[in-house]
Amino acid sequence: MNRSVLIVGGLDRLVNRYKELARAFKCQFYHHCGDCNGGKKKLYRLVDQADVIFCSININSHTACALIKKRCKKQGKPFFFLKSSSLSYFKKVLEEWLEKQKVNK
Repeated sequence: MNRSVLIVGGLDRLVNRYKELARAFKCQFYHHCGDCNGGKKKLYRLVDQADVIFCSININSHTACALIKKRCKKQGKPFFFLKSSSLSYFKKVLEEWLEKQKVNK
């Protein structure tokens, strides 16, 4: 697999579909529910492992979004706040990011 993607939040019922889509693009897939009550370590570990992070803003906590933004900036990782948790919107943004990766090689 070429790249790894992390989705934070999103719809629980779509997690397997997000995973299938990411794998169709030959990407390793990680998911975090966005619940930060148990601590930040797991979320930070996943951010560190992923090449790109997608954070759903319509189904996520403000805390999770703020932590993602801070950690990604610190790590120099690309991140996208998704205005929708739909599969089609995730696909659109993922495709755009992957195309940009090809151009920048």
